[in-house]
Amino acid sequence: MSQCHPYQLDSSTSHSRKLRVAFLGGAYESAVGRVHRIAVEMDQKFELVAGCFSRNLETNRKSALRYGVVPARTYSDLDELLGCESSQIDGILIPTPTNQHKLQVMRCLAAGIPVICEKALVTSSEEAADIKALLSQRGGFLAVTYNYTGYPMIRELKHMIEQGRFGKIQQIHIEMPQEGFSRISDNGVPIAPQDWRLHDGQIPTISLDLGVHLHMMVRFLTNEHPTEIVAISDTYGNFPQIIDNVSCIARYTNNLNCSIWYSKTALGHRNGLKLRLFGESGSAEWLQENPEYLQFADNHGRRIIMDRASSEVQVSNQTRYTRFKAGHPSGFIEAFANYYYDAADTLGMYLDKNEPCPSPYVFGIDETLEGIHMLEAIVDSSINKCWVNVK
Repeated sequence: MSQCHPYQLDSSTSHSRKLRVAFLGGAYESAVGRVHRIAVEMDQKFELVAGCFSRNLETNRKSALRYGVVPARTYSDLDELLGCESSQIDGILIPTPTNQHKLQVMRCLAAGIPVICEKALVTSSEEAADIKALLSQRGGFLAVTYNYTGYPMIRELKHMIEQGRFGKIQQIHIEMPQEGFSRISDNGVPIAPQDWRLHDGQIPTISLDLGVHLHMMVRFLTNEHPTEIVAISDTYGNFPQIIDNVSCIARYTNNLNCSIWYSKTALGHRNGLKLRLFGESGSAEWLQENPEYLQFADNHGRRIIMDRASSEVQVSNQTRYTRFKAGHPSGFIEAFANYYYDAADTLGMYLDKNEPCPSPYVFGIDETLEGIHMLEAIVDSSINKCWVNVK
């Protein structure tokens, strides 16, 4: 199996043309549709050419118009899309709600179409196992978007860890507080999210929404794996039928300990993803709402604030991350675009060679399955009030 350079693919590995993709879901009025639409074409590696953006015919039509997709390639359902486009597209993007993913992903893979799917890929380990079995039997390409790993300073931090700047990583404290499920309108009425967010399955929706990001951030940065968890889950907000606050302590391989908190009821926090990492010879801190800066400290007492223009950086100053120079902040959508940049390169190589090209920046079924096992362990621990092994 061929290997990609871990940080920067040169021009010889890039596909010679834009990759043609279709959307399943992602209407212009959806939570993430416009973000995916902008990010996927930001670096001119993909071209959106077809789609079924909504089951609502008028929303579907308007979305296609806004996204520049011609009516002849706008479809009313997945059957019609697959029937007309299987030989015309290089891949399909699926930004639908998580509870719809399994059947949609498996149908596309069975039709031989590469898939890039919004996280969380699945709602249970059983669903993940079914997708993995299909990939093992038929082959294919599957990537799952975890956009926070696309921030340049997070990729810089990964490189610093691999270069030994922190020594052995001992502990990580990572959190993702949000406030949406405790907010009320000016009239005192709870502000309701999309309906699918208000129903918990085997794994609470908050874990599939936020918890998967925190698992992936730790996995991405350290390449360590969760082994044991103790957790508590609570309901504090406006919607008593769902879990909206989760705290846990996780033990990882190589004696790494992590504290993890994610919440939809943390008033004052819009999206407070924060990471603090401590090693034997250094530490780092990063905040998603101020993503251009990475704080670093060492065991000599030095404290440094780094950005893309700092003399110390080796990854975040690459041309691909400098759409405009440091001091002019890039953010969430650019991080998404960075992930799509890597997905395009790996997909292009797959199409050229008909074999996967491993990339430290693109994630698939194995990372997904590990994350789902971790979230299931959080559920078991919360119910049984004890430490639980992660499968």
